[in-house]
Amino acid sequence: MKIDRQAVFNKFDGKCAYTGKPLDDKWQVDHMLSKQRFGYSIMKDCANREEYNLRLKEVDCIKNLMPAIRIVNHYKRCNDLEGFRNYMKTFHIRLSNLPKKTNVEATKKRIFYMNTVADLFGITPDKPFSGIFYFETK
Repeated sequence: MKIDRQAVFNKFDGKCAYTGKPLDDKWQVDHMLSKQRFGYSIMKDCANREEYNLRLKEVDCIKNLMPAIRIVNHYKRCNDLEGFRNYMKTFHIRLSNLPKKTNVEATKKRIFYMNTVADLFGITPDKPFSGIFYFETK
């Protein structure tokens, strides 16, 4: 099934479903319920590969597709919504544990990556994630 990217983009008027920030040209379509997790959960219930592939297409429905800033989709990984929410609730702890100074290039990249995610969600070491994603306020 071909995903209608424009329909996904329009769901929240060109904003990230998770942060509410405007999408850039590198935005991605996120499966709120990940294909990987859903695939594992239905595997035992399907009689054959054809039935499995048909059921797997259920996650491609517009209701399950969310527009996401690329780095947010990357950070979410294959977490389902509640898994991602719980992961984000402890983000401020991971942020506060980042080294203040480093000469290691990989660590500098990780710090930049984490600070970018923090900025998108308005998180600081002293201000945790509220637990509410943008799409839940609409």
